[in-house]
Amino acid sequence: MNALGCRKPKVECKMKNRRLGFSIFCLTLLLSILAGCQQKMGEQPMYKPYEPTTFFTDGRSNRPLELGVVHRAQHLDADPLVTGLTGEEWKRFWKRNDAPVEATAKTSDEDREHAYGAPRYDPRSDKKYSNAAKIYVTEFPFAITGADLSRGAQRFTAYCAVCHGPLGNGKGKIWERGYLKPTSFHTEKVEDHEPDEFGQIRRGISRGYWKWDIEIPMRDVPVGYYFEVITKGYGAMGDYAAQIPPADRWRIIAYIRALQLSQRADVASLPEDVRKKLNAGGQHP
Repeated sequence: MNALGCRKPKVECKMKNRRLGFSIFCLTLLLSILAGCQQKMGEQPMYKPYEPTTFFTDGRSNRPLELGVVHRAQHLDADPLVTGLTGEEWKRFWKRNDAPVEATAKTSDEDREHAYGAPRYDPRSDKKYSNAAKIYVTEFPFAITGADLSRGAQRFTAYCAVCHGPLGNGKGKIWERGYLKPTSFHTEKVEDHEPDEFGQIRRGISRGYWKWDIEIPMRDVPVGYYFEVITKGYGAMGDYAAQIPPADRWRIIAYIRALQLSQRADVASLPEDVRKKLNAGGQHP
């Protein structure tokens, strides 16, 4: 055995080593050629996220999307499923003078566009959009099934009950710990121990509409208004657009409607099988 570990004659070992060296050389040459074979796309100027540039006048390399651009599987901006607005209101909203909104600045009563956090509702009869039905949709954008209600109950418990309470009466853990008094979805008490005073606003009255001097019970507020509040937040309530998909927001609203109906439903209007269950339940001690 020689120094190269070859048991064969030296001539054969040398030839083997030459072939090995030639193979390595060819492989190295091939890799170097492949490394130089790039498409021009790989050599074009590029920017990292949020990297500044002098090419555009605003100095940003990230370009804002044009109005109407949607990504794959995204709903159109005008779809009530993702707005809660009527088509008429959506068109009016996008045609408005989109001036910057200063959250802490005082706005006049006539400026409903920039009344920060208020619903897009103007009670003055001389205004074109003083009718709530022209602003918010009053029906759900898809049929609500029993499965949808169950999903809505689950999402309500996860995201809403901590403030509004499991029964929607404002008796959540936030209130129990002495913080704010969340809105009740009912105009009457559901339990004995629940918030008594809601400041200047009566129990179960929409705080958003109250801003426009309108007392409207939460059970009578259009479902589209609920959707916008969940999406954008209102008052001390933050927005939940990132946490709750649009379809689940509608399911939560459907469950809230079910909670409201449970306190005011006419037993005679219930299906016969449901009435039998209620009557059977009432006979037990």
